[in-house]
Formats: sequence, structure tokens, C-alpha cells
Amino acid sequence: METTPESATSNVKSTETNSSTDTNLEKEVTSSTTLPKDPIVPTLMFLGVILATLSVIVLGYFKGNMHLFTTLKAVREFYS
Repeated sequence: METTPESATSNVKSTETNSSTDTNLEKEVTSSTTLPKDPIVPTLMFLGVILATLSVIVLGYFKGNMHLFTTLKAVREFYS
């Protein structure tokens, strides 16, 4: 039977001392982390959002005839 190694963050254990005064036992608290099992999916989603944002900006420049020099000229005329 093959065993798969567990990652260091898959099962976090901590100990707390018991607050009652009659015993001095420690209780074990386990909690799992919220890290995704496959970190490539959120990364690809993030890159997709950035790509979509940049493509809207670029399309706005060409489709809306907002080239760099046109934009700078309009800003200069606005502040003059």
C-alpha cells in the first residue's frame, strides 16, 4: 500500500492548557487550513481578470479613438 506524504499545512495542531483548576491536562485542538488544494486555479483566475482589464483598456484606445497623443492633447487643453 502506497502512502502519500502530507504537506506541513494540511493539519495544524496546537495545544491549549485546560482552564479548570482541578486538573492540569492539555487538550489538543486541530484545525485545517483554508489553502486551496490546487493553487494554479486561483492564479489563472487572477491572471484572467488582469488580462480582461488590460484588453478593455486597449480596445478603448483603438475603438474609441483615444490614442496616447489624443489623450495628452485633451488633458493639456483641459488645464490650459
